[in-house]
Amino acid sequence: MIKIFKLVIISAVVLFVLITALSLLLPSHVRVSRAVNISAPPEMIIREISNINQWKKWNRFVILADSMKTLKTISNAQLETDVIAVDLREVKGDTVKTNWRQKNGRLSYSDFALVPGNNYTVVQWYFDFHLQWYPWQKFQSIIYDKQLGPHMEASLQNLKHLVESAN
Repeated sequence: MIKIFKLVIISAVVLFVLITALSLLLPSHVRVSRAVNISAPPEMIIREISNINQWKKWNRFVILADSMKTLKTISNAQLETDVIAVDLREVKGDTVKTNWRQKNGRLSYSDFALVPGNNYTVVQWYFDFHLQWYPWQKFQSIIYDKQLGPHMEASLQNLKHLVESAN
């Protein structure tokens, strides 16, 4: 009986070490990014993005939270749901930086970068995740693109329609 118990303990430790070693091959920094071309000047787009009150019109994450009646707009630069809080960190040049804090305390950075073209502006939206060494965090990061990507794409398309119809 003791031999079986030792075998189980040793196997569990070896399995944990193996999974941890495999997770170390995954990056500690993950970026999920989407972009869209909008036929409008950067100033017009920055105005929409830098006012969190306007996010209800185009941002899919906020629209979903609002449909569940959990959205609280605290100020022009903050909004909060039962799951997440968003703070406008900085508007500088053609960049809008935000913090997304989950209720469990986990912080993600989400930025918008605008690159002017000839008759359009490229709007890139990305989330940055800085992960610790924990295997479950590293393996969970594999699905971030599938979770966030479709909502980011839909949000950027909503932003494009909103800005271009006002232009």
